[in-house]
Amino acid sequence: MRIFGISDLHVDFAPNLEQVASLPVGPHRADTLVVAGDICHRLDRAEEALGLLADRFEQVFLVPGNHDLWVKSGEPAPEAAEPESSLDRLEALRRLAGRLGIRMEPGPAGTDWWVLPLHGWYEPGFGAEGAPEVDMSRHWSDPNRCRWPPEQSTDEARCAWFEQLNRPALRTPPGRRVLSFSHFVPRPELIPPLEGLRFKELPRVSGTLRLDRQLRAAGSRLHLFGHTHIAWDAVIDGVRYVQRPLAYPHERARRGETGIELVRLV
Repeated sequence: MRIFGISDLHVDFAPNLEQVASLPVGPHRADTLVVAGDICHRLDRAEEALGLLADRFEQVFLVPGNHDLWVKSGEPAPEAAEPESSLDRLEALRRLAGRLGIRMEPGPAGTDWWVLPLHGWYEPGFGAEGAPEVDMSRHWSDPNRCRWPPEQSTDEARCAWFEQLNRPALRTPPGRRVLSFSHFVPRPELIPPLEGLRFKELPRVSGTLRLDRQLRAAGSRLHLFGHTHIAWDAVIDGVRYVQRPLAYPHERARRGETGIELVRLV
């Protein structure tokens, strides 16, 4: 039994959906795939992509990213309709995953491993030293595409809410090694130096240390993350942190990447 990982599929781009469909049927029938968020803001496209993955792997684990919780299209909602919130979209994604046999809750992989999805968001001040202070609503889509209940009206409140959501899952079965994963970045050291970033504001909207505290509390020594679209593989204080994004088509072209590439975690 092998465990593979990937993040940031962004199948709202047709070339990315084609890349997912290009994964061969057969070689991964006994394998587990861990997907660290940002499938698509459209549920129909998410269903198509996740269905393709479910057909190819014995089991698939998923945690949503920020794009998966976008609900505003710019079109006005019908007058009689209650506007969908980003938490409503989270529940819709849970229902979709359940229909497809995809896990958004912790579970075993083989006889040795326990796979732990960790929900999250990004927190003010995380990795932001030196990053320019700008109105993020003009540079970043989440404020304009997500819709949150009043009690989750700030990034800090959302981080706290997701932290609480994760807590019941942190008690993991004895005797199993823990592989945790999140969409968001658990440590600022996992973001390149500011001078190497095209999007200089990225550290302000990347992650939260709450994730690192929780993965360590659960005993994880291997963590997959996403969000920054920057491949990573490093060990910090006894934990191996890995990112392998599909990313946007123009990013793959700039890097000379020609196809989808999974990272083998186990």
